[in-house]
Amino acid sequence: MTALQGAVLLTLAVTPTDPPARMPLFELLWARAHKPSFYPLVALLIGGPALTWLAWQTPGRHRWALTVVWALFLTVLIGFFNDRAAVMLRVLWWQVSQ
Repeated sequence: MTALQGAVLLTLAVTPTDPPARMPLFELLWARAHKPSFYPLVALLIGGPALTWLAWQTPGRHRWALTVVWALFLTVLIGFFNDRAAVMLRVLWWQVSQ
């Protein structure tokens, strides 16, 4: 799970592109051009909750680490990559809802 979170942050860090204006057509065109950068995010959205749930079911002192890792990931994502993450999540939502 930490590897998936790291992959999302690394992908966002090494592909510095400004998201388009908030218009669906421009966002879809931008997403089409940056399709590979969506793969780690989709993997995290699918695997993250399942892996976290499995790790939480195992007794031990690692549960605090799960909470800290998710908190740090969300803090960095929102702090540094908020615009791009929001556009990517919106585009994924449009793809799933249609």
